[in-house]
Amino acid sequence: MSSTLPNEKACLEILREEGCSDKVVRHVCVVNTVAMTIAKACNADLELVNAGSWLHDIGRSRTHGVRHVSEGVAIAKARGLPERLIRIISTHVAAGFTKEEAEGIGLPPGDYMPSTLEEKIVCHSDNLVGDNEIMTLAEAVEDMEVRGYRTTAERMKVMHRELSELCGIDIDLLLEDADVRQRAIKRCAAYTSL
Repeated sequence: MSSTLPNEKACLEILREEGCSDKVVRHVCVVNTVAMTIAKACNADLELVNAGSWLHDIGRSRTHGVRHVSEGVAIAKARGLPERLIRIISTHVAAGFTKEEAEGIGLPPGDYMPSTLEEKIVCHSDNLVGDNEIMTLAEAVEDMEVRGYRTTAERMKVMHRELSELCGIDIDLLLEDADVRQRAIKRCAAYTSL
C-alpha cells in the first residue's frame, strides 16, 4: 500500500479508468470545490481532502446504491491507495453509519463513522452537494428529513456545528462568502466529457 496521495490529475485518471460517468465526475468536482474551501478555513490536510473529495464516490463506477461505499473501498484497496484515503471513502456517506446501521442496510461489517477532521470535511461537503448543486445546511437537512433520514439529519447538524466552530465561521457563510457556488459551476462544467 502506497503512502502517496494522488493529486487531482491522478484522481481524474483513476475515475476515468474505473469508468465513472461524467455525472459522477461533475458531482465529485463540486464536492471537491466545497471541501477544499472548508479544509483551507479549518487548516486541514489539504492533500488528503483533495484526494478524498475527488475519489469518495469511486464506487459509483459499479453501483449507485449505498454499496457504492464498500465497492469504493474495494477499488481503493485493489489500487493500493493509502489507508487514510480509504477511510474517507468508507465514511463519506450520509453523516456516517454506526455498525448496527451499516449492517441493517447491507454494508459489510466495519466502521462507517467519520472521526478525523478530513473525514468529516469530505462527508459534510458531500451532504451539502446534491447532484451538482450546493445546498445550505437547512436545505440538506430538509432533503434528508423528507426522505425519512431524521437521524442522519441530526448528525449533519452536529457535524456542521463542529466544523463551523473549528473554522471560526458558519460553513454556510463561508461557502457564500467564498462564492463557491459560482466557482464550482465554472470549474466543474469542464467535466462534461472525460
